Amino acid sequence: MIAAFTVRLKPDTTYSDYVLGHDVLMLQTNDVASPPAAVAGERELKFTFPASRAHLARRRLESLCRRDAEFPAAIVWTIYYDTPALASLSEKINSDYLKRKIRVRWYSDLEGRVSGPAFVEAKLRLGTQRSKVRARLPFPAEEIAQFNLQDPRLLTAPLLLREQGVLAHESWQPVLLLRYRRDRFVEPLTRSRISLDADICGVSGNPRFLSAPNLSPLATSVLEVKGDSDELPVSLRLLLALGMRKASFSKFLVVYAHMTRWVL
Repeated sequence: MIAAFTVRLKPDTTYSDYVLGHDVLMLQTNDVASPPAAVAGERELKFTFPASRAHLARRRLESLCRRDAEFPAAIVWTIYYDTPALASLSEKINSDYLKRKIRVRWYSDLEGRVSGPAFVEAKLRLGTQRSKVRARLPFPAEEIAQFNLQDPRLLTAPLLLREQGVLAHESWQPVLLLRYRRDRFVEPLTRSRISLDADICGVSGNPRFLSAPNLSPLATSVLEVKGDSDELPVSLRLLLALGMRKASFSKFLVVYAHMTRWVL
């Protein structure tokens, strides 16, 4: 269970201690499902709904949208990091002005075949401003997929971000590995980018942070919409009948809570 946290960061905190300017560093690769580059001023909406209806949502999206031409579907594997005091989870729970999320990510096809590079990423949010910094890891995804969460090589990943000015001198350690299926679409009228995340589940936990984790799948799936509007595109509003609700959703926090059987 997470102990009660206190807010340590003030609204006058700047990015200068954590990120170089407001640039988003993206590496163009030929991996299975490298994410598209972010667009300036882009809005991000999330909708949660019962996982049992994910196949219906996928079917409706296939009829209403077109599949992403380059990366239509993949399994996303993510190792989330935190400090020994769980600073990242604390920032999310307390709705701190500054929120940091550190992760290592790679992809496989729907049959589980891993390919391409792996990346360490920092997602930072200062108030309403968002930024992402990304660095390619020196190990191929096929190799990292075999690491356990206590492998000392994983401790070197956040150091690549520190070299780019993103992290202070805190110790960031792997906490958990999760996976989910992501289907990508483009809504043709608004050209909004749509992601359907389903089969979300924890795969393993670092025993330094988690003991006897619950590895059952979440009962929730997520629809993510990126575009220039604060509303769901009109053509997709039929999906609301599946029980979709606009909500903030952190996979790290929700899966951590699920693995520890902690009620949010």
